[in-house]
Amino acid sequence: MAGHQNIIFCLSFNNPFGDLIATGSFDKSCKIWSTQNGNCVSTLKGHTEEVVCLTFDPHGGTVATGSMDGSAIIWDVESGQAISTLKGHTGGVVSLNFSSEGDLVVSGSFDTSAKIWDVRIGKSINTLNEHTNELSNALFDFTGDFVATSSLDK
Repeated sequence: MAGHQNIIFCLSFNNPFGDLIATGSFDKSCKIWSTQNGNCVSTLKGHTEEVVCLTFDPHGGTVATGSMDGSAIIWDVESGQAISTLKGHTGGVVSLNFSSEGDLVVSGSFDTSAKIWDVRIGKSINTLNEHTNELSNALFDFTGDFVATSSLDK
């Protein structure tokens, strides 16, 4: 399989396993690669704009991709199929982070908000909108009880 058709902007290992790496590109796709032989295992297409963030869940079974189209997509790593599309942001999704259990994902967006999503149902369960400028990152703590966000609002 061929590589990306535009720049690669983000990447992630499926830690702690380390046998796969995902790359996100301005060609609007994500590719999953084998670290054993360097081959492309699958190409994930579904975004309408650049893929700018991605992360594997802690168990390595799914990967989440975020795009400038304002959506995040949860993908099944083995089949390469989309499990759910997370829509609700009005700006690009620039940060994604799974909780340590893998049942929640937090998305940070250029729309100044972060959303917490229940991965099992593909729905937003909370919106954090205390910032006044674009978010640059959003992370869960290890327990999944807290989220930290950072923003261009300093």
